[in-house]
Amino acid sequence: MKSVIRFIVVILGLLLLFSIAAAEDGQWELIMSKDGIDTYRMTHPGTDVCTFKGVGFVDAKIEVVGEVMRDILAYPEWMAKFKKTTILKTIDRNTYVFHAIVRTPPPFQNRDLVIENQTKYNYNNGSALLTFRSANSFNYPEQKGVYRITEMEGQYYFEYFGRDKTRITYQYRSNPGGNIPVFLANEIEIKHFPAMTISGLRKMVQKKKYIDTGMVSPEHDLIERMLDNKKDVAAILKNRIGEYIIDPVLLNMLFEGTIPRRIVDNIYSTRSDFTSIRQGMVDLFDVVGDTSMTGPLKEEVDVLVTYLSNKNLDSFFSIKKFMNETWLIEEIKKDKKLIYGLFEMKSKLAKVIFDKATTSRTAVSSFIKNKRLAESILNNASLRKKLWEDKVLRDRLAKELGTFKSPKDFENLVAERVKSYSL
Repeated sequence: MKSVIRFIVVILGLLLLFSIAAAEDGQWELIMSKDGIDTYRMTHPGTDVCTFKGVGFVDAKIEVVGEVMRDILAYPEWMAKFKKTTILKTIDRNTYVFHAIVRTPPPFQNRDLVIENQTKYNYNNGSALLTFRSANSFNYPEQKGVYRITEMEGQYYFEYFGRDKTRITYQYRSNPGGNIPVFLANEIEIKHFPAMTISGLRKMVQKKKYIDTGMVSPEHDLIERMLDNKKDVAAILKNRIGEYIIDPVLLNMLFEGTIPRRIVDNIYSTRSDFTSIRQGMVDLFDVVGDTSMTGPLKEEVDVLVTYLSNKNLDSFFSIKKFMNETWLIEEIKKDKKLIYGLFEMKSKLAKVIFDKATTSRTAVSSFIKNKRLAESILNNASLRKKLWEDKVLRDRLAKELGTFKSPKDFENLVAERVKSYSL
């Protein structure tokens, strides 16, 4: 029987290795999206141990999430595959060492590990980072009937997206060790852990005991004081936008403008709820295609156009970070006015951003995987001009973008339009 199991494992493993061969080392690959949680995988050269991460929103205050994370003994109630946890050392309210037993499917032994974690809050950009790793130097004897994991690390990144909305990014990398093939564990078990964990966290934050303790926590008082200060609110939004607009000079120019000041006023007046933050970020993109601006607003946009004219996209905008913002992309897809605006031929700002995006290898390769088509766009100015002037492309993007299931659908539309130019 054991030989049959080994044979099945080997055959299945070969098939799984073939299926993930297309993933590029060192880059995040979206492998599934379900219930508002995106799961990504990253492969690494020279090892089968992958890193997985899940990204999703939780309807709770960030300090309530923190209280759930501090309740280590309750981890088995929601954290993927955790069976039992025991606190070994409490260093402070944000730093612990604990032992965990993890369920493993038959015929393999359950695993256990000693973990040290630490949480640090960054109030300047409304976030917190909980890091964890194997505490191999901590003296805790191996337990009978389980296999000790010694290679594990990861993090939870919590982002303030509103007074009752927190975005969770859970990243995890582990070698199960022993007789479990790593590639098999990656494909069958481990890749599901981030989504399972975020789903479990969504349930835990609804419990009254965590809501109550969150409301009397030191973090709650600090956050409330920040929300009472418009400068702090503006700083948080600026730091958030600064994750995409990576040129500090450009970022300062934007936040000295009229529209960003209005956005900050709205976010401040609503106590930084998710609706105002979401609308504010969409409104920043909406400026691109607005041709009705006059007076000081128009002057501000003209200054931006002049500044961007001699810069490459990658020097002022992180397309990789933006591509991971699936919630923001979904909001853009919903807004036909915004899509038309991004291709508004009368807008100097829309034109300069289009030119920068279609001459950026990073940007083009993010949307166009067909190398021949990507090279044509990057190297053929005449083709880029036709794409910019293509009203059919603009109309179809506005109508169909919300139905696209993957970047491949976008690529197919662009390829279809490019083909039509030669007819």
